[in-house]
Amino acid sequence: MGQVSLDSIKQRILLVDDEQYIVNALAHMLRSAGYHTDVACNGQEALDKVSRGDYDLIISDVKMPVMDGEAFYQELRDSRPSLSERIVFCTADMANPATQRFLKSSGVPFILKPFRLRTVLDVVSLRLAKMRIRA
Repeated sequence: MGQVSLDSIKQRILLVDDEQYIVNALAHMLRSAGYHTDVACNGQEALDKVSRGDYDLIISDVKMPVMDGEAFYQELRDSRPSLSERIVFCTADMANPATQRFLKSSGVPFILKPFRLRTVLDVVSLRLAKMRIRA
């Protein structure tokens, strides 16, 4: 976590989660790795942010008030399909069959909570590399 990756310079990541301590931990860790971060506490706030700017990656919780991750993802697919391909979900709700179905049907990568910060950095790096290959 100490060294800043040249790949991370100027890349913007939107963190969407209603649990403030999770957002704070992720933001701190990603900023330490050289990423620029922005935060939203639910899917509706995240939609407002993506309407005003572009992000290289979005890390979103699945279960949130106001607008959950599934509804946020569906809105992105309809309004900003390129951004829907840049999302990674995080969840602690894998015991819920509906969450399992959604994640499987979407094909979107996900991180299980509680997560290790190293795992998040690895997933972020791999997902951003995949986006660069597609570009």
